[in-house]
Amino acid sequence: MVSFLRLPARAGHKKDSEKKPAPGRTNGLRLSMGVGVVLILSILLSLHLLPDKVSMQVGDICREEIVAHRTVRYLDTMETDRMRQEAAASADKVYRIVPKASADAAASLSNIFEIFRRARNDVRIPTLIAKDRYVRRNLSEDISAASVRDLLLADARTFDSVEAYSKQLAQEAMDREIRDDTSDIHLAHEEFEERILNYLGKKKVAKAAVEIGCSVIRPNRIYDAEATKAARAREAESVPPQYRQIIAGDVIIGKDERVTPRHIDEFTALGLRNPRMDYITALCIALLVIGVVVTVILYIARYHSIIYQSIPRLMLLSLIVVISVLGLKLGGTILGLKLTGVQFGCFTMIWIATAGMLTAALLSADLAVLVIAMLSTTTGLAMNHELRWALASLVSSLVAIYTVSNIKHSSDLMRTAGAVCAANLVLVWLIGRIGGDVVGDLITGSGWAVFGGVASVGLFWLGSSAMEKPFGITTHRRLLELSDTNNPIFKRLLMEAPGTYSHSIFVGNIAAMAAEKIGADALLVRVASYYHDIGKIKRPNFFVENQHVENVHDRLNPSLSALVIRSHIKDGLDLAREYGLPPVICELMSQHHGTSLVRYFFHRAATNTESDASVLEQQFRYDGVKPQSRESAILMLADAVEAASRALAKPTQGQIENMVDSIIAEKLADGQLDECDLTFKDINRIRASFDRTLTSMLHARIEYPEICISEGKIAIGNGSAGKELPAGEGGHGQAGDSGKDNAAV
Repeated sequence: MVSFLRLPARAGHKKDSEKKPAPGRTNGLRLSMGVGVVLILSILLSLHLLPDKVSMQVGDICREEIVAHRTVRYLDTMETDRMRQEAAASADKVYRIVPKASADAAASLSNIFEIFRRARNDVRIPTLIAKDRYVRRNLSEDISAASVRDLLLADARTFDSVEAYSKQLAQEAMDREIRDDTSDIHLAHEEFEERILNYLGKKKVAKAAVEIGCSVIRPNRIYDAEATKAARAREAESVPPQYRQIIAGDVIIGKDERVTPRHIDEFTALGLRNPRMDYITALCIALLVIGVVVTVILYIARYHSIIYQSIPRLMLLSLIVVISVLGLKLGGTILGLKLTGVQFGCFTMIWIATAGMLTAALLSADLAVLVIAMLSTTTGLAMNHELRWALASLVSSLVAIYTVSNIKHSSDLMRTAGAVCAANLVLVWLIGRIGGDVVGDLITGSGWAVFGGVASVGLFWLGSSAMEKPFGITTHRRLLELSDTNNPIFKRLLMEAPGTYSHSIFVGNIAAMAAEKIGADALLVRVASYYHDIGKIKRPNFFVENQHVENVHDRLNPSLSALVIRSHIKDGLDLAREYGLPPVICELMSQHHGTSLVRYFFHRAATNTESDASVLEQQFRYDGVKPQSRESAILMLADAVEAASRALAKPTQGQIENMVDSIIAEKLADGQLDECDLTFKDINRIRASFDRTLTSMLHARIEYPEICISEGKIAIGNGSAGKELPAGEGGHGQAGDSGKDNAAV
């Protein structure tokens, strides 16, 4: 959509060099504007770094519901401690191995039985009492008197078998782990006793063997407290920190709920317990904003020089961006809404889509794509780290830009709203399912998606209505309003200059069809055509299409006639300002004759004077500006061919094509199309469109003969075949309109 066309200087106005501020001042304004935008956006995007302070402690009762104002990832100390304690508890105890425990046990057992053997076999110890005394004196183990006596009195064969089997069982027991802080030693003793009793049966020496064996079976693993503590510490440290994520809009703590350590962690993560500014994060946000603003400025300077040269349009772009971020940051708070994650995402989509549509309609569609891309990523990173909703906002805004950039009818606005709502719904479900949102949240988000689509289009409509006039921009919405023939100025044209009214309607049809063929703004050309000759209202009878009886130019000299004819441009611009027509319409009005020659009156003057032709020619040229755009060039050509077509008495397709070719060739030869960006391909398409449109409008009709009724008889004659048009009427030559007197030249 061509939403803005630069308005060139016109005769009677200051030159561009006189109107524009000095380059230094302009650059200073751009710099000041850029710095201002950076400061405002940095402050808005950093507001969440200064939340209210929460002074509650563990065990306190919260008196109001607290909702997360941003998305944040934080360390869950309670969960981390719990998992580390579990890991530490699961770590095995560390035991120190007793060196040579098995060998020492075997040696001790051999020594015990050796002492008994000496006492039994030594002839120098004759009595049982002496033997008992000898054993007790040499044994370090505590063995009962009954057991000592039983072993001393046992026969040699039983004694040897007890010794051998005890050593075997003791060796087997000591080869296994026997921990000192567990029941291992008790179990080892029980097993030894059980096996000895099974082996010896009810013999008296069985009890003695059990006592001796249990005395040498000792723990071979000693619990090491320090090593165990270190091992448990290593296990705890191996557990990674456990993080949780709080989504913007999540309820942190409900009303009348008791504060727990987890709540304290969440308050701290959100900065609610720290009233100090997070300067590092704020600085990073500011640097991010600077990078984005500089990137956009460089892009505009390189690819949109018209916007870059216009301070008002740069101000408009800045205003759109600031308002969208302001609405995004403060809109929910102002409305008293506590938004959850999905709702916050939809709220983000509303404002970014609105910014995209406003930029597309008021400035440029491709610039709007860059703006919404920057807004989506910047707000997603700086506000809640929710890049999934940044993606949703980008896609939704792209749909909005595509549908809004070519609004030609009021119904198109409903189409735009429907497309944005549908896109929002699809994005909510797709991204919500990817993010793991529950179905209930997605159903709620669907309602917000529809609301967001309607709200963004409504905000766009209000914003464009409020912004276009102060900044001198005309949108298709405004053009649609101007195309209504019930407008006061249009009614005046119909009543006071009906011929001009008819001519303007035809020019609009011809020009709009040609504009569609080359991709120009057909609606703009049509509306401009409706108003391009409103200046003729001031002196309608001086223009041939409004003359009925006489041609007033027959009583004027050519110079005065040409002056009156040329003045309809200035008169039209005065009326346009009086009735508040937008600048883009005024631009096309001022350019639709360019610097063309008022040929009819020039030739009349040249015939009656001997003045220098080149000097005389300048006096009979329009003092406007040559067409600066494709739309104004199409209007010039359509105005000329429509007027000239009225001079064709019996138009045929060949005559129409020759007439169109001659007018386009004349405009090209006169240099009227030198300053617009029409290509030869465009001109050929315009020529073909003019041929088709005029042929259908001026299709040949049956020539009805004159019917003369006299005395009851009908006389038929070919009255119109040789009929001569009044001077200047058929070719519009005496109208002096440069486009309209081509047929007379």
